[in-house]
Amino acid sequence: MKRVYCLYRVSTKGQVEKDDIPMQKQACHEFVAEQSDWHIEKEFSEKGVSGFKIAAKDRDAIQDLQKAAVEKKFDVLLVFMFDRIGRKEDETPFVVEWFVRQGVEVWSVKEGQQRFDTHVDKLLNYIRFWQASGESIKTSIRTRTRMEQLVKEGHFKGGTAPYGYRLVHKGRVNKRGHEVFDLEIDEYESTVVRRIFHLHTAYGMGPQTLSRRLTEDGVLNRAGRNFVAPSIRNILTNPIYKGVLRFGETLSEPFEHLKIIDDETFRLSQELMEQRSRNREELRRVPRRLAKNCLLVGNIFCGHCGGRLVTSTAGTRYQRANGEEVYRRWWRYLCYNRVRHKGECCGQTGYSAERIDEAVRESIRKLLDGLKKIPMQTVVERRYGLAVDDLEKRLNEARRIEAKSERGIKALKAELAPALMGESKFDPDLLGDAIQAAQVELDEARRLVNNLENELADTETIIRTLERQHSRLVSLSELFDGCDLDAQRMVISQLVDGVYVSSGYQIELRLNVTLEQYVECMDEARAGGEKTTMVLTA
Repeated sequence: MKRVYCLYRVSTKGQVEKDDIPMQKQACHEFVAEQSDWHIEKEFSEKGVSGFKIAAKDRDAIQDLQKAAVEKKFDVLLVFMFDRIGRKEDETPFVVEWFVRQGVEVWSVKEGQQRFDTHVDKLLNYIRFWQASGESIKTSIRTRTRMEQLVKEGHFKGGTAPYGYRLVHKGRVNKRGHEVFDLEIDEYESTVVRRIFHLHTAYGMGPQTLSRRLTEDGVLNRAGRNFVAPSIRNILTNPIYKGVLRFGETLSEPFEHLKIIDDETFRLSQELMEQRSRNREELRRVPRRLAKNCLLVGNIFCGHCGGRLVTSTAGTRYQRANGEEVYRRWWRYLCYNRVRHKGECCGQTGYSAERIDEAVRESIRKLLDGLKKIPMQTVVERRYGLAVDDLEKRLNEARRIEAKSERGIKALKAELAPALMGESKFDPDLLGDAIQAAQVELDEARRLVNNLENELADTETIIRTLERQHSRLVSLSELFDGCDLDAQRMVISQLVDGVYVSSGYQIELRLNVTLEQYVECMDEARAGGEKTTMVLTA
């Protein structure tokens, strides 16, 4: 009598509640009844388990079956269809072959026995699961495509409304005729969102500091609890607040009725988050912690060794003629390498923070005053040409990577059939992994090419972006003198990539790319070819 283990699997909870598992079970029992020497010893059910997304090593039923096979507890593995074992073309064929090598017959009610007597059997086994994987991919593509369509149409795809919005019925129904929710801006919550972005971009507050500030001010989240840093980080990085819906890598066009934050504020916020990322420590120009009385923190460097200057204090005591004892304290910028690693720097050890700050502040003030005098049209015309040149260079590089990836996949696939037939020096598993990795690279390259082509074609968006940048710089010039120290720090971090200080208080301001282009416009506008210099002495 052959001992039979049965495996039933459904991919979703909904299939469990309907007829799928009972149907599989009934079919397997009827099939066993037709065999004179078969007897069902044990049955395994996987409920809501994807055979395409989840590897065999992560499926308890497969692991239990493999353990039982090693212990020779059963003779036949029976499934309704072979895709119940799995739908991963780079894994499931080899799982089936493994059971057969253990002396277990693998049977399907619909497809019969899977044998491995010849190379053709191996190839047919692979093709079967390759086809099953293709069906899963098609189903996944259909689902993803529909979600992407909903996002592009500006419709909410389901779930909890992001903070700042509420769910409302606007008469939209799904294919079953059920009314579904859409998003609408919540007046109170949107005010909190705007405040979070303002404190982040204008004062440089990170998620942790913002969490403390909101708690101190008694601002609670939707559940009536204090805001935590991860929630604030999610708010700061979610494109929904600029009116853009997202599903995976798919982004919709901006929808004005969903916009809480303007595009430039959101862009600046992302730039600040990226600057503060740990993996960009060497490139960071935005302070994580703020020294109480210093203008430059995180973006000031030694002009000799290139290392960061850190803030410190110094003090002295002296006695006045009337006998009064006075303690004087001041802030300094110190070269960390000079203090801690003397052999790495030959420059000056420390600099007066007050002297440096005032020189930088005055230089930025003059620069911003000059920016206000440049006509917007002059700046936009010049920078438009630069923007198009940059996009074309990036597009050509993306196309080169796309073509290289396509050639790589074609070469790998050409080796796959010979490998499965045992006629290649390459292992089929390794080829499968290589094809998957190459496909991911190709998909990313194609997405980048498509995005860059769209950007290049959308000249109106480029011009609007340049106009917004100009308006923002003009507004910064108007605000700089009147804002407090924290806000001045953030203005400088947006304009300057780094301040480099050398012996004798020689200061070099290295402007960011955008501001450099404005300075070039200023230089061209000056009579006699006078050049704007960003090297000064404090």
